[in-house]
Amino acid sequence: MFLINSNYPNRAALVCLDGDIITYRELSSLVDDFSSNIDDKSLIFILASNNLDSLVCYLSALEVGTVPLLLHDSISNDQLDNLIAIYNPKYIFSRIALTNKSYSIKISFKGGSLFLNNKKHYANLHENLALLLTTSGSTGSPKLVKLTKANIKSNAESISDFLKIGPDDRAITSLPFNYSYGLSVINSHLFSGGSLLLSNSSMMEDKFWKSINEYSVSSIAGVPYHYDMMLRLGIDNLKIPTVNKMTQAGGKLDFEKVKKVNDSLQAKGINFYMMYGQTEATARISYLPCESIDKKPNSIGLPIPGGSLWLEDEKGLKISKSMTVGEIIYKGLNVSMGYAESIEDLATGEVNKGILRTGDLAYFDAEGYYFIEGRNSRFIKVFGNRVSLDSLEKLITAKGFDSVVIGEDDKIVIYLKEKSDLSIVDFRREISESIGINMIAIKVIPQIDFPRLDSGKINYKALDSYD
Repeated sequence: MFLINSNYPNRAALVCLDGDIITYRELSSLVDDFSSNIDDKSLIFILASNNLDSLVCYLSALEVGTVPLLLHDSISNDQLDNLIAIYNPKYIFSRIALTNKSYSIKISFKGGSLFLNNKKHYANLHENLALLLTTSGSTGSPKLVKLTKANIKSNAESISDFLKIGPDDRAITSLPFNYSYGLSVINSHLFSGGSLLLSNSSMMEDKFWKSINEYSVSSIAGVPYHYDMMLRLGIDNLKIPTVNKMTQAGGKLDFEKVKKVNDSLQAKGINFYMMYGQTEATARISYLPCESIDKKPNSIGLPIPGGSLWLEDEKGLKISKSMTVGEIIYKGLNVSMGYAESIEDLATGEVNKGILRTGDLAYFDAEGYYFIEGRNSRFIKVFGNRVSLDSLEKLITAKGFDSVVIGEDDKIVIYLKEKSDLSIVDFRREISESIGINMIAIKVIPQIDFPRLDSGKINYKALDSYD
């Protein structure tokens, strides 16, 4: 079966928090049973969480050629109805009742229900299309990333390779199922014959950490926000003796925090892997080997096995000189077909042809390690001066503040974590002097916390206000 390792039929594939263990043989049987209820080359929305029924529905869809769009189960009715209006899926799988009257229950399965669309005129799907994911974890976005089985398998195989995932590895589902990073954890472990502890608990909950020890979890994945939480909780005090591997992706962790996390994990005998990727590459693009973290804590590392990286300048010419900033270009079998923004786009074929222009700016050093500088789209002009919003965030971090910076031409808005001794006027003046921009263009808004997507990333759109 696709993604389900057949070499270990009697070993655990899934472990549920109620103690139920699903072997690979049993998982294959569940997929067989569910697959008989869905048609190939039909579109299905899966309102997913980290539970058995969502996972079986996803694997069944991949097995028979039904194309799933993975959505978080907390998606609002308005967002869901908008996506239904655009893409008109034949099926929806959900644990909650649908308010959309076009759908009625076909079957119930393990706590979830498969709903069938009573209307016709379903989408035409390209023969290679296998999976749809929303961009950047934004569950309501109509812009979808189109992935093939070759994309999914290639990325799972590559991740399994550089993380050395095997039958003895057990990961906890610490990230949303519909988020490409969280999905990559699931795919790579099932592909490698490892196992998954199915959990929807937050890292802020005691039961998350208790379940790790109770069920002998060996691997934990997190985004920068999760590692911030661990540092606040006291990462040195975490008692997780069965864990031997932790990974970080989904954004850049400040290099001082990287050092603190790595030092603590090394003392516990835990290997720490930092990774860089995009949904458009089915998850992973590069990784920083454990042994390189002390030397290059702010690097995104080297291309994943089977992939290649290079930089191009503004004229599209390949950069061969180290320490020169250009756009990251990635080539690999895991690069998606392209995007869908309408139902007609689901029928179109390959656009990227294995090459992804990431939009990220970086340089490489003499040893070929890459370092992110910012994004093309995160540059603005202020009074004729080109300003990198990412670099400004780094500058503010160096001053001891947590911030999110957005902007438009001639205006910079800094959302700043509140501190008791914070003087907004003094801070604006200091930033103005640091970047050489008149403080009239700088607005500072104190925040208790920043809005985040389900993936834990900053939700820039929720802050996208220049009033």
